[in-house]
Amino acid sequence: MPKRLPRARTLKGDPKLAYYDSAGGVAGEPVIVLLHQSLARSEDWENIFPRLATRYRTIAYDARGHGRSGRAPEYTLRAFADDALRVLREIAKAPAVLIGHSLGALTALVAAADAPELVRAIVLEDPPIPFPKAWDQARYGALREALGSGDPVALAKAVAKQPLPSPGPRGERTYGELRGFYAAERVVTYFRDVDPAFIDARTAGDDPTASALTDALANVRSPALVLAGEPRLGGAVDDAAEWKLKKLPDVTVKRFPGSGHLLHGFRPEQFIENIEPFLRKLRES
Repeated sequence: MPKRLPRARTLKGDPKLAYYDSAGGVAGEPVIVLLHQSLARSEDWENIFPRLATRYRTIAYDARGHGRSGRAPEYTLRAFADDALRVLREIAKAPAVLIGHSLGALTALVAAADAPELVRAIVLEDPPIPFPKAWDQARYGALREALGSGDPVALAKAVAKQPLPSPGPRGERTYGELRGFYAAERVVTYFRDVDPAFIDARTAGDDPTASALTDALANVRSPALVLAGEPRLGGAVDDAAEWKLKKLPDVTVKRFPGSGHLLHGFRPEQFIENIEPFLRKLRES
């Protein structure tokens, strides 16, 4: 795996959270906090983190039950948002821009509603609204079984056969068919540290804190940029979801033609090109 993140550090607490902090940044610029998608880890931002860190203090952290962070008894949206608030208060210690992908985007929304004094703006990469939508057990069953077995060979085989959340740039359907950033040999390093209980929680689809998202959509006041894939290609933001997001008081929605749910992984240059004007507008305001 490319070494494009700084040395991992640990935020103590329950659970412990592994995080990566570039430090530095241009005076007057906001801190940027990166929140990854389900089944990923901070390394999923390796093609974005160093580009942002040339100007901004950039922080990424592994969500509970993922990567080097601790496992937890609860994997609700409320719990993920509470962890984000810990990172903002104890690590960033300054108003930050939250950039979240998928579950990370929903986490950013809830955190922004809970603590507007800590969130300067939010960038939401293909947020899955409505939430929670139960994962298909058949789709994730082999991966769940391999994680529970602790067998690295079985896990490698399961990851290679795991369906992508949206087709790859050449129409690939599984991680085993991909080359480059999401190739199976790389993604297995994401999946191997996922708590199987997280997959159980998502396939159950019963999150008692799901109303936190509805409340967030009604209460967020931070400027928001939504980057969305095409629903026909697996993007999560369909017309109904876009309509809900456009109720935010200061929001811009931009589509990535020809892309599905995985935007920054497959198209990092376009991702940066879309967020830089948004960050520049914050700077000028």
